[in-house]
Amino acid sequence: PYKVGDYYNDGTKEGIVFAISNGGYSGKIVSLEEKYCMWSEKDVKTGATSEIDGMYNMQKIRSLQNWQNDYPAFAWCASLGDGWYLPARDELYAIYAERTAINKALKAKGKPELGGFHWSSTQDNEFRAWRVRMNGGDTNYDSKYFDYYVRAVSAF
Repeated sequence: PYKVGDYYNDGTKEGIVFAISNGGYSGKIVSLEEKYCMWSEKDVKTGATSEIDGMYNMQKIRSLQNWQNDYPAFAWCASLGDGWYLPARDELYAIYAERTAINKALKAKGKPELGGFHWSSTQDNEFRAWRVRMNGGDTNYDSKYFDYYVRAVSAF
């Protein structure tokens, strides 16, 4: 079984465990890598409004025409492979809550630690999406045009 802060690698995906269920035999991981990019330049309501389910938001974005070009944060997460997605606001806050254990594991792997503003997949309105500051914990919405850090999440 896994615990929060463990390195996970099943041969197809790897990351750091930030949430567990089923006694540690399942849960969620956050990617080792990050990207600095915008959420989108499209001022439209996407339906990606779930605060708890980033996969739901990812499916909403993937249903849009030309999504890979118009939604860079989502496209980068999807580029990591099947099952990766941009976390919803509450999932991202859960990562923040476990940042000490996650950063220790990231540092041990020689990967960039969590810090600064990170995009969630949760849209506020056609102009804004939610973000979380990893070195302070404040959660708020901001213009989707800004470049912030992006980390992908996947279930295991």
